[in-house]
Amino acid sequence: SKGVLPAVRAMPPRRSKSPAPARRASRGARSPSPGRGGKSPSAGKSPKKRSSRSPARSRENASPAAKQGRVIGSMPSVVKASGRGRKGKEEQSVLGVDLGKVIPCVCYATSSAYMTLTQKYVVMSLKEVKSIFLFYQNFAALFLFFPAYFGWLKRFNITRYDFWDTKVALRVLPLGITYTVMLYSSNYALSLLTVPMVSVLKNLGPILITVTEAYMDEKTLSRYTLISMVMLVLGSLVAGFNDLKYDTIGYLSMFFNVSTNLLHVQLTKYIQKSGGIKKEVVLHYQSVFMCILLLPLLAGQNIPLILSKLMMQDLDVLVAFLSTGINGIVIALCSMWCIEKTSGSTYSMVGALNKIPSSILGLIIFNDPIDVLNLLGVAIGLLGGIVFTFGGGR
Repeated sequence: SKGVLPAVRAMPPRRSKSPAPARRASRGARSPSPGRGGKSPSAGKSPKKRSSRSPARSRENASPAAKQGRVIGSMPSVVKASGRGRKGKEEQSVLGVDLGKVIPCVCYATSSAYMTLTQKYVVMSLKEVKSIFLFYQNFAALFLFFPAYFGWLKRFNITRYDFWDTKVALRVLPLGITYTVMLYSSNYALSLLTVPMVSVLKNLGPILITVTEAYMDEKTLSRYTLISMVMLVLGSLVAGFNDLKYDTIGYLSMFFNVSTNLLHVQLTKYIQKSGGIKKEVVLHYQSVFMCILLLPLLAGQNIPLILSKLMMQDLDVLVAFLSTGINGIVIALCSMWCIEKTSGSTYSMVGALNKIPSSILGLIIFNDPIDVLNLLGVAIGLLGGIVFTFGGGR
């Protein structure tokens, strides 16, 4: 046995039967790093897998510039979107004021002031035309159907709609009824009270609407809002101090006017939020009902005589009269836009404060008589509007 062992030791080592390419591949493989336990990888594994590192170590060892490049390269759409969002916010907000809410209010106030001044200009030339103004404006709104039907107003986001749909008409009917009650009650109150007294009582509408919305939404009113409303009513009282008058029936008429104004605003908000009816459709059906419900006002008027006198007026008066029909459409759309983007209280406050620029422009354009109390009341109301804008209604 002793003689066999040396013979076994003396045997030459066996040569590997692996092919030459495999040996070259193993010789060309990287030597294992000491931290990997000294195990050499097999020749069959790809170099990509052997040299790959874990994602965590790659991120730790990468430079800050490489990290930033990888983040930007991997998420270009997110960075772009966030950039667009920041840009959009900058464009929609100036000095902390949301332009998406300010622009509808400015459009509504501008169109309303234009309507007031234009109607006054026409009435100064022909007083009898005052009785057909509102009917004409609602009748003119019906003609919006034709350009919308042919698709001429798509750029203004006004699309085709049906001239009559009973289901939609019944949903819009309460708006026509409340608006008609507002009109009749206001006209009846004007026959019993003076114009300044009616203006004072109408300015109670924004207060009632604001308090009602705060109660329904369970919100607390800021002191700036309350101060601005008190200043608004105080300004109206000062401006019409010499013409204030008390009449029980007139006050009851204005109570119905303010109450239906509140109901009209709340119904408009409800239809816009839950009904899914577009603004131009609401305007169309509301105008249909208004034309029907205003017919009693025209029954006692000599319409052919009024129209013949109107056609004999100068061209500027005719153009002003015709423009009130187009502006009536603009006012209706802007009022619904203002309620949709802000609130009923803001909408009513804009309507109340809109009398201030109208009064100032009336003094400049029509040379209205200047009264110290009137100017003082306008100044108080204007200050109340500033308080509401930058304090309560910001």
